[in-house]
Amino acid sequence: MLENLNEKQREAVLTTDGALLVLAGAGTGKTRVLTTRIAYILNNQMAMPWQVMALTFTNKAANEMKARLATFSDGAWYPGDIWCGTFHSICLRILRSNAERAGLRRDFLIYGEDDQKTVIKSLISAATKTPGDYVDEFSSIKDKGLVALQNKDKLFNAYNAELARLNAVDFGDIILKVLELFDKNPDILARYQNQFRYILVDEFQDTNNAQMELLALLTRGIENPNICCVGDDDQSIYSWRGAEIKHILNFNKTFTDAKIIRLEENYRSTANILNAANSLIRHNQGRLGKDLHATANDGRGEPVYVLTLPGDRDEARIIADAILRDDTNDFSKYALLIRAGSLSRIFEEEFAMRGIPYRLIGATKFYDRMEIRDAIAYLRLLVYPFDDISFLRVIAKPRRGFGDKAISTLRAAGTNLMNGLHNATLAPKLRAAANEFLKAFDFDWNLMSPADAAKTLLDRVGYIKMWSESKDADASDRIANIRELITSVISKYDTLPEFLEQAALMMTDDNDDADDTQSKNTVSIMTIHAAKGLEFDTVFLPAWEEGIFPNDKAINEGAIEEERRLAYVAITRARSRCIISNAMSRMVFGSRQYNSPSRFITEMDNKYLDFQGGAPRAYYTPHNTYNNVPRSYDAPRKKVEKKIESAVGKLVSHNELGAGVVIEDNGAILTIAFKSKGIKKVAREFVTFQ
Repeated sequence: MLENLNEKQREAVLTTDGALLVLAGAGTGKTRVLTTRIAYILNNQMAMPWQVMALTFTNKAANEMKARLATFSDGAWYPGDIWCGTFHSICLRILRSNAERAGLRRDFLIYGEDDQKTVIKSLISAATKTPGDYVDEFSSIKDKGLVALQNKDKLFNAYNAELARLNAVDFGDIILKVLELFDKNPDILARYQNQFRYILVDEFQDTNNAQMELLALLTRGIENPNICCVGDDDQSIYSWRGAEIKHILNFNKTFTDAKIIRLEENYRSTANILNAANSLIRHNQGRLGKDLHATANDGRGEPVYVLTLPGDRDEARIIADAILRDDTNDFSKYALLIRAGSLSRIFEEEFAMRGIPYRLIGATKFYDRMEIRDAIAYLRLLVYPFDDISFLRVIAKPRRGFGDKAISTLRAAGTNLMNGLHNATLAPKLRAAANEFLKAFDFDWNLMSPADAAKTLLDRVGYIKMWSESKDADASDRIANIRELITSVISKYDTLPEFLEQAALMMTDDNDDADDTQSKNTVSIMTIHAAKGLEFDTVFLPAWEEGIFPNDKAINEGAIEEERRLAYVAITRARSRCIISNAMSRMVFGSRQYNSPSRFITEMDNKYLDFQGGAPRAYYTPHNTYNNVPRSYDAPRKKVEKKIESAVGKLVSHNELGAGVVIEDNGAILTIAFKSKGIKKVAREFVTFQ
């Protein structure tokens, strides 16, 4: 079991007593360490499988961990007995077992974002914010844990009361209600503390406050708890989702006498790629510190290429040219990682025109497709007839004539809308539609396989027929997706309730569309956030320009360190070749911008970079923040014999931006106050001096 581990990996596996933080850099084998550590504990009978809790952030990571654990057991223990899953799936398991003590019915529903919006719409008549804004706000409150519940917002309280009436919880409640359960019921907390002798956490840098409170409660009062957290402070890039980097930075303060082990041997990338990334991330102050080094015995590898191009069209063309020069036709080797999804359009157009197959990762996910959510709503209503939100979603698909007035009648006639449909006095045409709808649900689904029950229901309610007769261009695709749901997804489960519970968790999983990025022969286009955990032979990193990466918000709010961590993640996705590019001119949201190159380019050590595209190193002038930072790796500048006169104060004109005056001269880049377009950064070669 330990043979294939390096020295630090082996130390992390064998350190089984007390608190342990494993700082695992990109490509250093953290999953191998986690799974081997669990197997080592079980094979040496330090705990039984059900006494081990392994927490992940995505279903994909949990499934990968379970699959690896299965290779270690040799029949001595069953991997399925380990409490291995996402924070939410583990907490949901605890809630189901203690529903009454948590103030819930055992058959409570889990509402996703669409359901939450529907609930909020029913509570607000007029508001300055959208239901989606309220969903984000309420989720943020719940992710902050118990302390945040002191919030006295009337709508927040009304929303939670309506969830209780509907016998539902939202995604944020799943962890929060376990925290409340443990806080109010010391006996239940003690039971789980006694059960879990070992707690392991993957991607620890991504924990939010509620998740950290859960870990604190499970280890509270235990001297030297056996908790092992694996993460990388240099890859903490999800603060916008509530992740708090302070949890990993303060680990040894939270768990006194904790041991820290650094995994720095990278099995993915070449030395030049890693050294460029190391030299960049060293500019961050908020980090525990480590340096990745390559284990591949192939020399230093190619340098990180930096390309400067006149415009964004040139950038797309050059990248397409580079891909087409590969005679192997293996497009899966390539990935295009962008800071924002809006940057993909020009590359999609170029790739389509040049016949390059591509896949846009992070487009509409399977569980986000309308027809999939409709089908799941029908199944929820079959299993849980009291589910008013699902009723409202499907009653008009296909149309049955139930408008707002009819829905009000149903509400008044029963304890829930389905019950009201039985009891309400309706006009003859509506009563006939109601009876037909009710009859479609009148079969014993418990006696059928989940897949057969799903197909039967969707046929009986006319949903599949609705799409079969639809004139929509994508109707056939929607039918194909429904068939995929039934035959490939639902068929894997033993019961419909089991499927519905997992579907609710999958709807909130950010990685369900990135499982097979390299199983298709396509170039992958995705945001850098979506690429975390993935790797490719060649990675293109376009639009590394000030205002785009780092973006304006990060610059204005002083959040540069997280942007720099994002750049670090982007570079370390590359195995063999990394190409960074920037354009002197770029169309952004219908407006042409002239941005200077990203400061992240200037922060990397020159000796690992190869500048191409006609721009000398001098073009990448350091930004004011770093002008006074001594950098030993910069080559000494040659003496300039003739001083170039500053352009500050001179009048200039530009073909698109009009007339203006230079307010800052930074060599190749001028900052100009234009009469009609405001202050812009423009390459000197694009203006005419008057």
